[in-house]
Amino acid sequence: MSSSLPPVWRDYRTRRRLFAAAIVGFVPIMAWATKALPELTGSDGPGHVLLAAWITAFVGAAGWFAAFRCPFCGHHFHWTVWVANPLSDECLHCGFRKWRDPHAARAFARR
Repeated sequence: MSSSLPPVWRDYRTRRRLFAAAIVGFVPIMAWATKALPELTGSDGPGHVLLAAWITAFVGAAGWFAAFRCPFCGHHFHWTVWVANPLSDECLHCGFRKWRDPHAARAFARR
């Protein structure tokens, strides 16, 4: 992707990257918090605090990613009342394709 993306898609990319980092980082953080950190500190407390903080951050990142709204119709991009698909390439409400320019699409739709 180039840096010429519309701001809405740069925001989406940031949300997706943060959510992916929360998923990928969970196993190493969990392993470090349950094995290495108790050996370094002599207590399980800091590991439990770290895990609680990571899980809270994971839930926050997931919620922030899920709250992304379609730049065309304004509804949630990845979920409806009945369906949730975080891997969808198009809005589950209006079918607007990911990475399209919303301003050009609106101008075309007005014709």
